[in-house]
Amino acid sequence: MRRLLHATGRSDFARVAHQRPLPALMRLSAACLTLCSLTLAAPASLAGGEPAWSLNGFANLGVARSSFDDARYRYVPTADAEIGTAPSPRIDSLAGVQLRYEHSDTLHFTAQLLAREAPVEGAPLIVNWAYLGWQASDRTEIKLGRIMLPFFMFSDTRHVRYAQPWVRPPAEVYSLVANNENHDGAYLRNLMPVGAWTCVTELFVGMSDDRNRNTSLSNTAYGVALSAYDAHWTVRLMWLDGTTKIDSPLLGSVLSMLQQRAPDVAADYAYEKLEHTGYHTFGVRYEDDQWLLLGEVAGTRTGGSRMLGDDVGAYLTVGRRFGAWQPYLGYAWRRSNDLDPDARITDPVAARVTAQLLAAQNYSQDTATLGLRWDLALNFALKAQFDRVTPRDGARGSFTQALPAGRRYSDVLSVAANLIF
Repeated sequence: MRRLLHATGRSDFARVAHQRPLPALMRLSAACLTLCSLTLAAPASLAGGEPAWSLNGFANLGVARSSFDDARYRYVPTADAEIGTAPSPRIDSLAGVQLRYEHSDTLHFTAQLLAREAPVEGAPLIVNWAYLGWQASDRTEIKLGRIMLPFFMFSDTRHVRYAQPWVRPPAEVYSLVANNENHDGAYLRNLMPVGAWTCVTELFVGMSDDRNRNTSLSNTAYGVALSAYDAHWTVRLMWLDGTTKIDSPLLGSVLSMLQQRAPDVAADYAYEKLEHTGYHTFGVRYEDDQWLLLGEVAGTRTGGSRMLGDDVGAYLTVGRRFGAWQPYLGYAWRRSNDLDPDARITDPVAARVTAQLLAAQNYSQDTATLGLRWDLALNFALKAQFDRVTPRDGARGSFTQALPAGRRYSDVLSVAANLIF
């Protein structure tokens, strides 16, 4: 089932058999209960003997803890959710329902409602997908509306943890997209059989709005993803390019200071409108009845502003199935580049402030992973995972601050239950 989820690239589940403040936690719990209650009253109308409406969903319930309360772990460094020594559901608990209406054999509407902790201030419930789909031919589908951009091997199922071997996808790659959750625009997908292989071309264009701590971003982007798969192998390449507009009081104050104290270099730190920002990814997957091999490498392009650095990340995961059990090993790394202090800035105040700003963006780290998946039923799995996260090159990595003196790594322990319905 997980192989079919991945290979089809379809998002429709019907096609495959410091602690959080109490009020906010209550809001998230209420959102999850709302989603679950919707599944109990799924609308259905018949057209030609077939249901025109379908409702499916998923739930990920997990808790995790890390080694320190001062240097707390963040799965996405630009999000607010963080965990310390007390077990917490903040980074692993989310749920979603997907409603699909089949108007005809060629025309349908799909919407997905997601409940999760908001990356920054905001509602715990969002409309994550809402698009009109047209099956232009047996091999070509066009979508118009809100979709998930095909960044990675698990883009469509990024939040559906049942479809993945891990408790959560490796942060060193999957957090490169920060808080980006969807994209409003157009998408085309075409399949072409070539012998035993199926070649897939995905074209997309549109816009999105994201918010990190102290920063708001609006993006217009276009790109292409090319992949090929057979019964066991999948190879995938994605390239995205676009323009990003940034609104950030923090970056604005640093730029204003540079314009006053280091005017000769200030132009290199302009950030408000960045051309040719984007991502590029490459992934390989092998799976048979016993073995699983997953690997991806990804990089970011921030448009050439000296105010921001570029990142590259990669991971490799190997799993072996023994009946309903699947232990797995993994290694992942991320390196933040172009964040060294600028020797051209001679003013001591400007040099210190810019160096601190650049250092705060250094998320370089390595993670070694040992995990175990147990499939109790066709649609239900339990997972346990141990991650040893080691910041590199003087970085703080995914932590809220540098690790305590004398400590090189932090251990993250996680357990989770994954369900699709």
